Amino acid sequence: MIKAVLIDIDNTLLDFHKCSREAMCLAAEEYGIEFPENYFEIFTKINNSLWEKIEKGELDRQGLFKIRWIRIFEAMGIEADGIAFEETFRENIKQSAIPVDGATEMLRYLSEKYYVGVASNSEFAQQEKRLRKAEMLPFIKNIFTSEEIGFAKPSQGFFEACKKDLPQFEKEEIVLIGDSITADIEGAKKFGFKTCWFNFAKVPEAKCETADYIVNKLSEIKNIL
Repeated sequence: MIKAVLIDIDNTLLDFHKCSREAMCLAAEEYGIEFPENYFEIFTKINNSLWEKIEKGELDRQGLFKIRWIRIFEAMGIEADGIAFEETFRENIKQSAIPVDGATEMLRYLSEKYYVGVASNSEFAQQEKRLRKAEMLPFIKNIFTSEEIGFAKPSQGFFEACKKDLPQFEKEEIVLIGDSITADIEGAKKFGFKTCWFNFAKVPEAKCETADYIVNKLSEIKNIL
C-alpha cells in the first residue's frame, strides 16, 4: 500500500522545456545574440547528453556548467562567452516556474492522501524558489536535491538518503513519479521503490518496461493513487 509519493521536478512538475526556452531567449536578448531557427533542438540534444553523463557518474553539475554553453555555441556557430551566458541562463531559470499541465491539481490531490516530497538532480535553493513561485510548496513536505545529498539520480546513494529521511515508510510504500526512465524509474526501481513513469516527451510506451505504472497525463495519476 502506497503511503508516500516522491515527485521529480523538471518536466514532471515544472516544464523545463518552456522554462529553459524562456531563460535562453532572455539571455540572448541581453547579450545581443541571435539564435538559429533550430536553437532549441541544439540546446536539448547537448543538454540531454551532458545530463546523461551526470547520471552515469562521468560528469558533475559544476562540470556541466563549465562546458554546456560553450558546446552549444560551437554547435550553433556563434562566437560568445559561454561561461558568462551560462551564469545568466541559470539565473533566468531560477525565475522561471511554468507548471506542467495538471501539476498543481495533481499535487493538491496527492497531498490530501499521502506524504509528498520532491526529488531533483539540481540545487535546493533554485528548486525551492521555483516551486514557491509556482505556488506548489504548500503541498510539499520535503525537497530532496542532489546538491544537498551529494549523489545524483539514478545513484542508489540518492534514494538511500531519501529513505533515511522517511524512516516511517517501508520502501514498497513509497512511489516515485518522474519523466526520466534512467534517472527516475530505473534508479528508484532498483532501490526498491514503486515507480510511475510520466511520459512527458510522448515517446512509445514500450521504451519503459520497468515502471510499475505509466501515465501520459498527470491527471491520470488519480486513476492509480
